[in-house]
Amino acid sequence: MVAQPPKVVKLIFNEPVSPLVLRLVGPGGQPIDLSEVVSADQVMTIGLPGTLSRGTHLLSWRVISADSHPVGGALTFSVFEPSAEPPMGSPFGADSRLQAAIWLGKLVLAIGLMFGIGGVFYNAWIADAPLPEFQRGLLSALLQCGLVAAIVSAGLQGVDAMGLPLSELRRTHLWVTGFSTSYGATACVAAASFVLALSVLHGHSRGRLRASLSLAGVGAALAVSGHAASAGPELLTRPTVFLHGASVAFWLGALMPLAVALGAGDRLRRELARFSRVIPAAFAVLIVTGLGLAVIQLGSLDALWTASYGLILLGKLAAVALLLAIGGFNRYVLTPRIAGGDPEASAHLSRSIKTEIAIAVAILGLVALWRFTPPPRIVRALAESPVQAHIHAGRAMADLRFEPARAGTRTVTIAVWDGNFAPLTAKEVTLVLSKPDAGIEPSRVSAAYVAETSWRVEGLAVPLNGRWRVTVEVLIDDFEKVALQDDIDFSR
Repeated sequence: MVAQPPKVVKLIFNEPVSPLVLRLVGPGGQPIDLSEVVSADQVMTIGLPGTLSRGTHLLSWRVISADSHPVGGALTFSVFEPSAEPPMGSPFGADSRLQAAIWLGKLVLAIGLMFGIGGVFYNAWIADAPLPEFQRGLLSALLQCGLVAAIVSAGLQGVDAMGLPLSELRRTHLWVTGFSTSYGATACVAAASFVLALSVLHGHSRGRLRASLSLAGVGAALAVSGHAASAGPELLTRPTVFLHGASVAFWLGALMPLAVALGAGDRLRRELARFSRVIPAAFAVLIVTGLGLAVIQLGSLDALWTASYGLILLGKLAAVALLLAIGGFNRYVLTPRIAGGDPEASAHLSRSIKTEIAIAVAILGLVALWRFTPPPRIVRALAESPVQAHIHAGRAMADLRFEPARAGTRTVTIAVWDGNFAPLTAKEVTLVLSKPDAGIEPSRVSAAYVAETSWRVEGLAVPLNGRWRVTVEVLIDDFEKVALQDDIDFSR
């Protein structure tokens, strides 16, 4: 509640963001797109029209964060008095078809990067003979599908960034928006890597330098955007993501060429010998970088089973452990038997590699789900930020600020005013919290007077997340008490 129409609104985020859509809906329900925006560091200053009418206004905002994920929300404020029917909530909603398309695009892109480019690198450095026509066609198909997925996924990113449905994908400006985000850099690097790998595949030489650059492009594509790459300190996380992605592509890219070489006798033995000498180092890099990124993203062990991100990670870790076990069996049991001329070992290896490929594709599908689940470190940062609320009644109003304190408690600062925005002299202020949907009865805490309009409650426990019924009881004098009540969301 404000006494005069504000000239600006400042949105403060916990990391730098870029504005996408800003829309103001007034008491009459007519939306106005806002274009006067200045974004500096973590603060976005939005200029408002100079003719705001009395009543409740809704500001809907949609921004894109440093990790390329769009974030939206809405806030309401009233000029002098609330409207009888305030504007509805944020118009930006989730489109299930768009989310499915984004997931599929990321999965196809990952398969192209890992199996396609990884396969080209294997054939440039480890393969003992030119590619069979079938394998060349398969790798070419993987690379081309990955190239298409890289481009289309940038368009899908633009649609999602603007909060529009999948049917709007045809609009040119949404593709421009998608490529202008940090994910656009990932799409461009990935596309360049696919083109480079295709030139190796259809060239007349082994193209080892271009194959190496293409494999480096896999790591670079993953390192320029995403939750893990944008986590601090970036001087550590981006190289870690780079090494993790490149080592995964080297490992998975070898599976299909090895499967094709199974019937080649001496050729298979030579290739397995070369691959077996280097794969332990790739495994070591993969495990060390993966664990390091998991520690950074989770922050605490319990996030593995208390957060959606952690549950996906648990599934990935279980699948990776199974892959490593199969890979170890292949390396230390089947490879020596094949080198010794055991014909049954080749059949076992064929089945083993097919199983590895299926598990690897499932892992990539799980990883693609992280696009929709913020890591616990981000959720924790939000939980540690203050929650603010304004409660208004005709006789009085209160501004509340809940700040995290030690041992999971909160410090609450309460500022009380009269109905004309003047300081309200009160004899007592009491804070009452309840959560009827969880069967939690009202708990009353007396606030301590600080100065002028300010009162404070120390060590307030809010044991559950979600919406709580908050009441501020203001004793004005011995004969008059005002109760200000509203629901406040502590879900963060």
